[in-house]
Amino acid sequence: MPITLWKKAMAKKNEFGQRLERLCKERGIAVNELARRISISSKTVHEWVGSSGRLPRNPDHIKALAQFFNVGVEFLLFGEENHINLESLISKSEIHTGLYEISIRRVSKKDDDGKKK
Repeated sequence: MPITLWKKAMAKKNEFGQRLERLCKERGIAVNELARRISISSKTVHEWVGSSGRLPRNPDHIKALAQFFNVGVEFLLFGEENHINLESLISKSEIHTGLYEISIRRVSKKDDDGKKK
């Protein structure tokens, strides 16, 4: 059964803000400095940080945060270390402003002979 990515992210949205706040503290960087370095308004970045933080609406902002902190997108969104390539996810679907549901399900890996590992 596929896991609904957006529902999972929304369920953990408070954790996103806490993770972002913790990353800033661990790196010794103020929120205003983070905003400047990823070229996003300080007001917007402040809305993401802390236990009441909201998820960024723009996938490019999530990508910018992941690249800046050198962590995976899945870590920012879910606290998990499975490395999903956001660029490939975005390139396979058009994302516009609005409400969408993106589902991802884990499938077993196959070796070069096509056999399940």
